[in-house]
Amino acid sequence: MLKTTSIALLLPLLAGGAGRDPADYVRLQRLSERVVLAHWIGPDRLCHLVGIQSQKGLVFIDTEMSPRITTPIKERVERAFERTDWAYLINTHGHHAGGNGVFADIPIVAHENLAEEIQWRIDTQTDPQRKRKALDDAAQILTALRNNLRQFGAGRTYARLMHGEIRFWELYIEDLEEGYEVVKPTLTFSDRHTLDLGDLTLELVFFGKGHSHSDILVYVPQERLLFTGAIAYQRAHLPEIGEQSHMEDVRRYLTVLDEFLDPNVPIDRVIPSHSPPLRKSDLVAIRTYYERMLAGVQAAQRQGLTLEQASERLAQPKAFRTYLEPSPGHWAYRLHERNLGNLWRICEESSPPNRRPEATTDARVMPK
Repeated sequence: MLKTTSIALLLPLLAGGAGRDPADYVRLQRLSERVVLAHWIGPDRLCHLVGIQSQKGLVFIDTEMSPRITTPIKERVERAFERTDWAYLINTHGHHAGGNGVFADIPIVAHENLAEEIQWRIDTQTDPQRKRKALDDAAQILTALRNNLRQFGAGRTYARLMHGEIRFWELYIEDLEEGYEVVKPTLTFSDRHTLDLGDLTLELVFFGKGHSHSDILVYVPQERLLFTGAIAYQRAHLPEIGEQSHMEDVRRYLTVLDEFLDPNVPIDRVIPSHSPPLRKSDLVAIRTYYERMLAGVQAAQRQGLTLEQASERLAQPKAFRTYLEPSPGHWAYRLHERNLGNLWRICEESSPPNRRPEATTDARVMPK
């Protein structure tokens, strides 16, 4: 009898939980009366979406991979605030814009680069080969998750997280198969933009091309909160210097970080997309990485070193011991090497071969 009962309890988990309310897999964390964090549960899934309430309406920061996944998160935030008067959606970067269609009837605010950046989502649905590949990739992930649950799903907590991850990919596949509207931003800016919400102001600042083409930070001074998207990832996680970055972006990283590290800018919590809340002081390590990398590469080029020689001098275990190297298979594996290669190219492009300037740390607050 006990054995039969155990199998009966496990069967809904193995089925993927398709009959459950998707909102059951959404978790909320209340930061204050005006701010909540929300995420879809999974064994290694933490993607914060943010709900903010104000006198002029609700604001949502970022969306999930597709509308079917975003909708139950939006509904949970509405229940938490007991209101549905949405004023704005903000995208901190293009990776978190897949569910924008859920907010198609309100202004969507983002950096001006985001519209081009999310074109791939439209191409995935309009190009048959891309769509087939996306569906095949998602189906392989779903199969692996179900197999993993069958093998290791005896623990109640782990099974619950796996159940959520399975439902996530089921909903994503449903959206891909049916097709969904990819909604681009309707209110864009190039440098910075402020949203006046009556009792709150949201200050949006372009960080520069790094993790994506359209990275922005969102500062809420009345709440002493800074939302960093994927600029600050997790403690001991390397910042990024992207293939699309140029010297103006690297300089901007330092300028923006200096702005928010200023002692006169009150910040109690830094909220990354993929990490529990951090402290303002955690931004120091990010700035130091960029500064030391820039100075190190410029010095190596002035001295006539090769990229390989510079890589040895600036190797992560030697020069940046506080950062951890992810395991093979993780998207950030060997990120430091990619950063170094990208910065080497940036410095070569920005300086004549016989006149490479010293790195500067004289970053100043950008004009409002």
